[in-house]
Amino acid sequence: MRTVILSSVLLLVFSASIRAAEFRGITMGLVSTSWNTQLPPAVAQQAGFFKEEGLEVRAVTIAAGGPIMMALLSSGEAQIVAAGAVAILRGIASGAPAVIVGGFLDKPDYALIGAKGLKTLADLKGKVVGSTGAGSFSEFAVTESLRRKGLIRDRDYTLIPVGGTAIRVAALQAGKIQAAPLSSGERIGVEENGFPVLLEIGKTIPEFPFTVLAATKSFAVSNPDNVAGLLRALDKATSLIQKNKDAAVQLGKAYGLRGDIQTQRKALNYVADDFNVRLKKENLAALLNVIGIKKAPEEFFDESFLSRAFSTR
Repeated sequence: MRTVILSSVLLLVFSASIRAAEFRGITMGLVSTSWNTQLPPAVAQQAGFFKEEGLEVRAVTIAAGGPIMMALLSSGEAQIVAAGAVAILRGIASGAPAVIVGGFLDKPDYALIGAKGLKTLADLKGKVVGSTGAGSFSEFAVTESLRRKGLIRDRDYTLIPVGGTAIRVAALQAGKIQAAPLSSGERIGVEENGFPVLLEIGKTIPEFPFTVLAATKSFAVSNPDNVAGLLRALDKATSLIQKNKDAAVQLGKAYGLRGDIQTQRKALNYVADDFNVRLKKENLAALLNVIGIKKAPEEFFDESFLSRAFSTR
């Protein structure tokens, strides 16, 4: 009930802010304040790639996990969101009027960071791991990657929803949890402070797309060229990030992204190659299978927008 109320409040506040601004372009919802989520649209904006496609795009962040982002999309207050693939798939499977139009990060950008004193995954037995929230991608990623390493949730360890990155880090430092999944930008600081990497989650479950782009069905059907243009702009941004990390970080800074620039530059070494809008149907099928949704990927993912974006380029 508390989650429903929180979702409703967030949506009402967000809706009011949009109406007040009378924004007529594309509103793109982002699930996290991390540079991994923010950098591609920031680069696309600062480098003029959205403008080249004739698009006016406004990115709005509600760092509250994939399920709330799915609610935001379903409400129609955002036309496109970049959010965890699991939450998007489950939302669509439950009847949300949305469709996946492309990828964003094609593998999990998480490392499982342990409390000081832990050395191996075996040390996690009987311990508490903190994820972002119930139904979030981090919950799935931790559960599935540890399962592949022989650790079963509720038998070998307890997994609890903790919240966003800052809250997870604080809980880890305070000893309230003994491990947490952290993305590349956040892991560097805690590693330098002596917290060990217990597992490279992305390398353990590399076949599963981490973050995807989803649009409302009504927007996608009515504006296929705009969707294709947004995919092209983000693809150009991805290419720039991968070819010139230093320039990408400077563009992110100019856009207003917060955080230590040197840390974010180091973080790109972990994640840059994983940015990819060209989602593959077989990877989505693998994810659907492991989360127990017995439906074809075509029921969730419309490849025609990627075809429209790149068929003549």
